[in-house]
Amino acid sequence: REEAKNCEPLPASSKYYKTSASKARILNLVKEKIADGEIDPEDDNVEDINSKKVELVLSIKSKLCELESMKETLQVEMRENERLGGQVLTLVQRVCSDREQEKYNIFAHDVDKIINLLLSLSGRMARVENAIEMLHPNADKHEMEQLEEKRRKLAEQHVEARQLKANIDRRQKAVSETLAAYFDQEQFADYEHYIKMKSALIMEQRELDDKAKLGEEQMQCLTESLSEEWQQRLQSI
Repeated sequence: REEAKNCEPLPASSKYYKTSASKARILNLVKEKIADGEIDPEDDNVEDINSKKVELVLSIKSKLCELESMKETLQVEMRENERLGGQVLTLVQRVCSDREQEKYNIFAHDVDKIINLLLSLSGRMARVENAIEMLHPNADKHEMEQLEEKRRKLAEQHVEARQLKANIDRRQKAVSETLAAYFDQEQFADYEHYIKMKSALIMEQRELDDKAKLGEEQMQCLTESLSEEWQQRLQSI
């Protein structure tokens, strides 16, 4: 809300909307390969270049299949962890007071919220940074100022989110001390595992989603850069 009040909306034509963080990483990767000598920007062997692009597309396609399998496995792990969480909650409801149950429920819910918030803000910050980097030196000064203001606001929000995360960590300590008084060693280990894995699985899910999106955009960029003849060859493989 604060950002909406103080930061003027970016125009629809802004690089912020046109270039995703994953697409920007593709462009940065190409720059790195040119700098390392892996790609010769002066290479005029079109057939060889197109052949290499097709190889890359097929390689990326194979990796996307692997990522899809990993995502399916991750979904199973997330369901198993939530099943464990259900067992922990049942035990909390059985042995804790109403007030203690409320504190546990709020804490467990907030763990998801803060991790998702931090991941979202990090992604938006990367998107702004990429948009600023990709602006032409002669780009509209007003758009640059808007992007810099957006970067500043997001940085402030990220600091606030990290402070919230620190607060949740302190609450976790208090909740853990309460549950340790009621749970036996195995029950407490289940609780700790459930909370730890909630965060880890959310982050792993975001990482896999980002990798899949990057791969899809890489494939699209490479395919669109091929001639019509080579695109037809690719489709026949």
